[in-house]
Amino acid sequence: MQTAIEFTIRTGVLLLIIALCHAAAQRLRLSDSFGLTSAGVLLGASYLGLLHFAPGFTASSVIPFLTPSLPPEAWLWIFLPPILFEAALQVDTRGLLADLAPILLLAIGAVVAAAAGVGLATWISSGESLIVCLLLGAIVSTTDPSTVIGLFRNSGAPERLIRLIEGESLLNDAAAIAISTLLTGALALTPSAAHTPGHPLAAFLVSLVGGCTFGALAGALFVTASSALRSLPFSEYALSLALPTLLYPTAESWLHVSGVAAVVCAGLAANRFMRTRRPAASQALFRQLWAYQAGIASSAVFLLASARVPGLVDKLNMHDTLPLGLALVAAILSRFGILTIFLPLLSRLGICEPLPRAHQWLIAWGGVRGPVTLTLAVCIARNDALSPDTRAFAAAMAAAFVLLNLLCNGLTLGRVARWLGIAQPTCGERAALPSANMGKQRRMRYSPRSVRHK
Repeated sequence: MQTAIEFTIRTGVLLLIIALCHAAAQRLRLSDSFGLTSAGVLLGASYLGLLHFAPGFTASSVIPFLTPSLPPEAWLWIFLPPILFEAALQVDTRGLLADLAPILLLAIGAVVAAAAGVGLATWISSGESLIVCLLLGAIVSTTDPSTVIGLFRNSGAPERLIRLIEGESLLNDAAAIAISTLLTGALALTPSAAHTPGHPLAAFLVSLVGGCTFGALAGALFVTASSALRSLPFSEYALSLALPTLLYPTAESWLHVSGVAAVVCAGLAANRFMRTRRPAASQALFRQLWAYQAGIASSAVFLLASARVPGLVDKLNMHDTLPLGLALVAAILSRFGILTIFLPLLSRLGICEPLPRAHQWLIAWGGVRGPVTLTLAVCIARNDALSPDTRAFAAAMAAAFVLLNLLCNGLTLGRVARWLGIAQPTCGERAALPSANMGKQRRMRYSPRSVRHK
């Protein structure tokens, strides 16, 4: 009974904090990710302070909230499927197929380039082994598009630019998780029985194709089964909640294929078939319900993972400042390099339309990290198969990287987009312009004549 009460209270407190963070972010015109990260870091810092002054209260109340007794992979299994499934439901599938080549270039090529670039930069400057630095690069290689897409939609950015970023976010998690899993297996003190020797690239492709096939079939089956039910839309929504929740562990544990790819392709298949078989009003309600569901899941993992950041970053010292800065520079330049080298090549071959240079710069600068990166960092920090030094370095650097990335890229993204001429001023900024001009005219009108005629 006591456990049930504590779990209910912790869930209620978590939802209360999420609601307050969202309201504060809207009032201050900040992204939800920045508000949740700030709240999580504040919670984590308060935890470190309470640990010194009230260790008994901290051990009984705060620690269970910040560090629930879950295995590392449970963070991904619980929170990631609804986030991915909802993102796949919102995508324009027809436009996605038209830009499939640049999307795959960003989702796979940019992830590999970022992992390699960050790994090499930290290896040169930190003195850690190359494989540990590559693991760090894999953790921070995936991006969170919510901040970027929200800004672009509010500022009238080109639809194709939004579509490229949305498409990248669907598959880059699969690439980052696959690379992280491969490197974690190579570093593990006790290799798992699930580890199978072979060529890493072939294993990754088999996992990706197998997950996509399994997910597409499951998505088509979901639409067919929900059509046979007579209590739409309630039964359809309830069935859709079960789909990604069951699909991810089935793909990962039993079929040994990519759970991320399975959930994404299930969402894309459901999205495609529902557009032709459901009324527009029913589709809008279904997507709105899933937007709330995924928003809560994303906020929860962001808040819980961010609360672990102060404890992880506390293990860093001044010598880690240079590797951290070089890692951020390498992450940005690697994305830009992929876009400027390979995307024009695809355009010349007639595979895709060219992308303006300003859009390339904005995509490179808009690689903001989010909940998946923090979750992977927490998983590494709690992975007992890795050595303590490896866990401390990779998890702490990844957590610090997310903070630095949000401050440098997340807060300046709107200004960079306007400076490049891609985004227009937001509604609040446009409303502020007339009042600012009126104030200026009013000051000129009542200023002394000697000042006016200078």
